Amino acid sequence: MRSTGVIYNTNHELHDYMLKGFPSPESPARLQDIMQHFKHNNVFENNNCKVLIPNSASSMDILRVHTVDYFSFVRSHSSTGGGWLGNDTYLCEGSLEVLLQAVGSVLEAGKAVATGKCDNAFALVRPPGHHAYADRHSGFCVFNNAAILAKYLQQVQSCSKIAIVNIDAHASDGTQDIFKADPSVLCISVHQTPSGFYPFKGFIREMGLMPALGYTLNMEMPQEAGNFEYSIFFEQVGLKVLEQFDPDMVILECGFDSYYKEKLAKLNLTLDGYYDVVSRICGRWPTIALLEGGYHEDLGLLADVVVQALADNRYTKDEVDQMNLLASRQSSCRRIFGNKLNELKSLLSSYWDL
Repeated sequence: MRSTGVIYNTNHELHDYMLKGFPSPESPARLQDIMQHFKHNNVFENNNCKVLIPNSASSMDILRVHTVDYFSFVRSHSSTGGGWLGNDTYLCEGSLEVLLQAVGSVLEAGKAVATGKCDNAFALVRPPGHHAYADRHSGFCVFNNAAILAKYLQQVQSCSKIAIVNIDAHASDGTQDIFKADPSVLCISVHQTPSGFYPFKGFIREMGLMPALGYTLNMEMPQEAGNFEYSIFFEQVGLKVLEQFDPDMVILECGFDSYYKEKLAKLNLTLDGYYDVVSRICGRWPTIALLEGGYHEDLGLLADVVVQALADNRYTKDEVDQMNLLASRQSSCRRIFGNKLNELKSLLSSYWDL
């Protein structure tokens, strides 16, 4: 069994727009449900987890990625009571403290893996981060947790090459924008096709900028794509690119909205699909998983399965009938997926041996 660190930001309940009288899908219930599942199912004990203690990040940590003006805006807006910021993002009076502890938790997870305290780690934090740009918020995200962690690992823990892999249903647009011209950070995002779907970015032809052209990789998954398509993508493209890039660390932007029960997306990953993706990655490279999206009733179960994959300790069975799931979807899904995969391979062939 691999050693697995788990950490969560204990003050996350302060970031709750119900405090202002309006609901948001990105609410404290998400992390509450996960931690309740962990407690009731002895997840920490079953996987011999090391529970890490969260610390708050410093302003210097945030400024590794975000601009001074943007950080000042977040600090000022939070201290004066917060409010809706636009683009489905909000702040409350206590949000800055929550954000700093979330980032601090992510950095603590990174430190634990980089220093050998754990083989892998899972930072269960909210709000999520992968839509946040260096100078602006978007899609529930204020600070970009993965990007800040990547910079920390490079600047403090001497990791030269970092890979960031996104399996959230929504493209990792903020993360990719931050590293679009940085060849020391490989960004792979596997997500529902952004045609008419937030964030309306993350198309296959978005490949980064010189000198990092080809180091941004977007795979558009057609609606109803699931375990089979994700497995083929990682076998034929994702893992091959990762092996050639040879990262010192992989950061997994682990969104749970690619799950078949998610109402805000239309993908069909099941427990087996999540376990397969995570285990393929963490079996080869030290991995730090970060909680991103997901707004359904099985968040705790999925987080449990991710811990099992990180710990190499599978004990939960997937009860979804894969044959029925495949039979119920549109016949065009496989054809569209094949065409998209071939398009991606063709574009990447100038940069990677596939």
